[in-house]
Amino acid sequence: MLFVLALALIWDLTISEPPIYIHPVVWTGKISEALIKPYKGYSYGVLLWIMSVLPPLFIFVYLPVEAPIPIYLKLIILAFSLKTTFSIKMLYDIVKKGSRLDEQARYYAQQIVRRDLSKSDKGHIASALIESLFESTVDGIASPIFWFLTFGIFGAMLQRLANTMDSMVGYKTPELRKEGWFSAKIDTILNYIPARLTGMIMLTSGFILGLNVKQGWKTLREAKMESINAKYPIAIAAGLLNVSLEKVGHYRIGNGNLPDEKDVKNALKLFKLSLVLYFLFILTIYYYLYGISLLSYPYGLIELI
Repeated sequence: MLFVLALALIWDLTISEPPIYIHPVVWTGKISEALIKPYKGYSYGVLLWIMSVLPPLFIFVYLPVEAPIPIYLKLIILAFSLKTTFSIKMLYDIVKKGSRLDEQARYYAQQIVRRDLSKSDKGHIASALIESLFESTVDGIASPIFWFLTFGIFGAMLQRLANTMDSMVGYKTPELRKEGWFSAKIDTILNYIPARLTGMIMLTSGFILGLNVKQGWKTLREAKMESINAKYPIAIAAGLLNVSLEKVGHYRIGNGNLPDEKDVKNALKLFKLSLVLYFLFILTIYYYLYGISLLSYPYGLIELI
């Protein structure tokens, strides 16, 4: 499985995103979009989740594993499936292009932010870029890799599709409040540990980069956000960068000014180092759990058990 992860990382960093017509995340989004019925209850929300998540899981994870195909082809398909659960290069490129805070910054920020930025000033656009960069670090990178370590490609894909369902129906609006409850809860559960783990690694990265780790921890403790998971990466980023991150009408975190171009670029440095440390951590845990078998018998705690 470690080889599959390596292939998926190489794929992500060197090749563009897969076409939408063979992307499991897009499939789940399209299925749920067709099945959403406003003002439905909790039971329908569970059914909606199952009907939207299980088909892509079956096609992109179960079939490649069970299909009687050559091992090299199976590895390529599984690497493709794993790659679709995270997007490092795409996220980095979007934020980097938006970091100039020029006329196109609003366009790039809107690609990764749900809220309307059409009337936002440069400070709030920069804030949106930083918030989404680190929230997506959890949802779209750290969490699927964590569940890959735990349950293989099934775990990674389950998390990513669950996160997609949360983005489709996990809104606390009258139309979707009951129907989206299950999707929102599953997403919260799956991201609970990865959000906190990512936050701790961000603090470690901040220490290495000479940022204000004490302020990062203080900002986290003082942060008041509705999302118990998004609070960790967003608040810690605000403290480390010594800026305020604001979603107007919802929260303002941090004691500094709204971020500028330099702050967004520093956020990208923090993002890169945090991911390096995170993957080193994951690889270390993988080694001690499963060992690495190339020319010898596999070893590791799981083998001993």
